[in-house]
Amino acid sequence: MKINKIFISGLALLALSSCNDYLDVEPASNAATPSAVYGTEAEVNKALNGVYAKILTDKTFGGNLYNTFQLNSDVDFYANSNEAAAGNQPRRFDVRSDASNVEQLWNDLYNGVETANEFIYNLKNSSVFIEETESQTITDKDGNNSFIEVPKPNSFTQMMGEAKVIRAMIFHELMSYWGDVPFTFVPTFVSDNFTPAIVKRQTISDELIADLMHAAEYMNSDKNLNDAPRRISKEAAYAMIARLALQAGGYSLNHDENNTTAYKMTRPANYKEYYEIAREYAKKVIDAGGHTLKQSYQDMFVNECNYIKVIGDDPIFEIPFVTGSTGNWGYAQGPTNSVDTSDPNWTNSAWGEANGGVRTTYFYRFGFDKNDQRRNYTCGLWYYSNKGVPTIRLDYAMHNNKWSKLWQTTGLGASTTGATGISFAYIRYADVLLMYAEAENEINEGPTANAIKAVEEVRKRAFGGVDYSLTADAKSSKEKFLKAVLDERKWEFAGENMRWKDLVRNNMYSEAILYTFLAYYSVAEAQNGASQYLPQVILHDGIDYDQKCVSSYEYVLTTNISKLKPEFPNNSLYMMYIVDPFGDGETRSGNPYQYLPTVFGEAYTSSIPTTSDFITSAKVTAEKKIAWSSGELSWVNNDGTLKNQINYSLFGYIRADESKNIYVVRDGAVVPLSLDPSETEAAIESNISSLPAVRYLLPYPEEAIARSSGAYKNYYGF
Repeated sequence: MKINKIFISGLALLALSSCNDYLDVEPASNAATPSAVYGTEAEVNKALNGVYAKILTDKTFGGNLYNTFQLNSDVDFYANSNEAAAGNQPRRFDVRSDASNVEQLWNDLYNGVETANEFIYNLKNSSVFIEETESQTITDKDGNNSFIEVPKPNSFTQMMGEAKVIRAMIFHELMSYWGDVPFTFVPTFVSDNFTPAIVKRQTISDELIADLMHAAEYMNSDKNLNDAPRRISKEAAYAMIARLALQAGGYSLNHDENNTTAYKMTRPANYKEYYEIAREYAKKVIDAGGHTLKQSYQDMFVNECNYIKVIGDDPIFEIPFVTGSTGNWGYAQGPTNSVDTSDPNWTNSAWGEANGGVRTTYFYRFGFDKNDQRRNYTCGLWYYSNKGVPTIRLDYAMHNNKWSKLWQTTGLGASTTGATGISFAYIRYADVLLMYAEAENEINEGPTANAIKAVEEVRKRAFGGVDYSLTADAKSSKEKFLKAVLDERKWEFAGENMRWKDLVRNNMYSEAILYTFLAYYSVAEAQNGASQYLPQVILHDGIDYDQKCVSSYEYVLTTNISKLKPEFPNNSLYMMYIVDPFGDGETRSGNPYQYLPTVFGEAYTSSIPTTSDFITSAKVTAEKKIAWSSGELSWVNNDGTLKNQINYSLFGYIRADESKNIYVVRDGAVVPLSLDPSETEAAIESNISSLPAVRYLLPYPEEAIARSSGAYKNYYGF
């Protein structure tokens, strides 16, 4: 079992947590007081564990924010066949104010805010908390020395900073999902106010950024912090400032206060000031020199799955889940793994069940450069039956293999499910580099040498150090470089709840959702004959779906031989070789014995492989032995109508009916959408300009509105 040093037995789950949901009608009865808890470093550390506990729960950062509330985009995707409104499916923008999961997330996030507020207030008012300075020598270019007073971190200011970063993380999510929200830094046991006023998101951002700017200077660099990256360091605080600033300076959905149904995408007039903050604080992390991207992309995630802490690499802050207690990472992601607990002899049994429900779009894998090493590792095209047999995933969404219980060298046990304890790098150096590049490009109205260098540092790892430079076209303008930055984020951060936020910030979400819908719609139509939209989708995405999207795949099952699939982390499991899964133009002819020597490499160049290299166990049915098999995915019903998953997976923004009428949600109302299907740049621009904003924000829960006695009010057509 993995144990993180900052957690002490079960106290982490109890310390400082309020008995009642935040914004409840009764004051918290267990609010800590400085004299009772905050007298020694050990006591303060125990109380800080209670703050960390609020981001460990599966209801927030341990699962829910990266599953139910990871909204559909052109990367992360949950296919849905429900042809009617459900009211509780945020991934497809289908929610109501009475949705229990929306209320639960609201309460859990605000419970975290309250716990952080209590800790910060009590520590600040304790006798042990002191902010001190020390003299630092400054030498000018002429060699003259002068002295300045700079903050001097101590253990208590360090812990104060950690709590403030966690509070900022939670408010970042609240603003992402609700926009303007109730906001206060004062705990309820002090204010006795259970309905703080709704505050504009820009004001909240200003308060959080200023708060962290001060706190960060009294924190320790991760070079000097015990248990980094599983504790929050100065560099993590700097990166959080950059993230908040980009969010504040970017576009977001805003309502018309005189019209409860009207909404549009806007950004603040002084948005560049926020980009300047983002650039400054991202550069502080870069200049600190404590992080690199030396691990391969695959190794970083496999190490997380095996509880291996790597200092000074990509992870700046990993949320420290505990095995057997918290964290669904590697259970919700990776291949589905069904387990026959009555028979422990199957190769997959030791690892236990994995859900594998957090996925990407069907099309995600086709956009990568074929030399990008992230593709073959991330994009999962098969899963495991309860007999341990690889089964091709022919579906409308594909597995995200970045994390998996199956990547562990030793399984957690056949009866295990979630609570994997696999840590998640909430703040990564790759993110800092790309935030810096995005901000630098915006401020300078085009890419600079430093911005290009930052992007290429991420690409260098992705391409194994070969042919990773940006093209001249990508560096030719502000718009093209922004696309290059966002594309890099697209390939880098699948499953990390970033893509839809990146698109919102740059006012590209509507466009991405439209063309995600049209990709599914047109490929499905083409499978049944022809589609008038497919040429435009191909032109927009720059991907020849007509060639890449085939209805059936050929595959063979084998034992896991590293030369066959070196990016597959578990050499103990059976695996699958699929012919041309990425549409690179790979072909085969003849039987597997004739073909596979070219696949396996030099080990089989002089002889035909023996059957011992393939699945021939009597436990595997005859048709699963060494032989080509094929699987087919149909996107069309027998009567010629498109499958529900095509029409309704983006239900709350864009959908189609069985008669192929396309509708979009505009100002809360479902209206027909007329599209120009011609394959021209002008048609694409016309279609984009006619789109309404995506109503990605959630409604305030009915319970919170009732408790506020009407002070809180829903807009956006909710």
